[in-house]
Amino acid sequence: MSDHVSAFQLRPATDADVQALARAVVDGVGVYRSFAPPDWRAPSLAHEAEALRALLADDDVWCLVAESEDGALAGQVTILPASHAPRPVPGPALAHLRNLFVERDFWGTGLARTLNAAAVEAARERGYEELRLFTPARQERARRFYEREGWVPVGEPFHDPGPDLALVEYRYALRSERPAASS
Repeated sequence: MSDHVSAFQLRPATDADVQALARAVVDGVGVYRSFAPPDWRAPSLAHEAEALRALLADDDVWCLVAESEDGALAGQVTILPASHAPRPVPGPALAHLRNLFVERDFWGTGLARTLNAAAVEAARERGYEELRLFTPARQERARRFYEREGWVPVGEPFHDPGPDLALVEYRYALRSERPAASS
């Protein structure tokens, strides 16, 4: 992991962060144009800001911001109950990871690993047993990252009309292994 990670300040997101977080999401999904259908459109800044504002108002949502030394947004990650996420799943055991984004200038610094680890720990602390996420099937860089971090693809890619892309679901088990009882 790079020395750059120590230069980041991690803190909970607030409503004051909504515009910067939304801009980062819209910019981040811009790379999807390299593999998306020709008529594909990124979500609008207004749509993403509205969604983030609603999420941050929900006590069951956890969102972490990473800021660079100069206070600029460097990355973000959010977890929420899967029952409140796209393709909802009822029950309290499954959390959904949303928007693990790192600004391009900070790629390769180890920040994505730090944000992923923080989300995993936050999900464990909240009593979830498993995390899931969706990422575009053709987003190879993200898929390699998640697989290196221990995420496992589940099922076949599926078309999601929301982003109008083929997505892959990944899962991450949070249950810790219990040692066998000794006799």
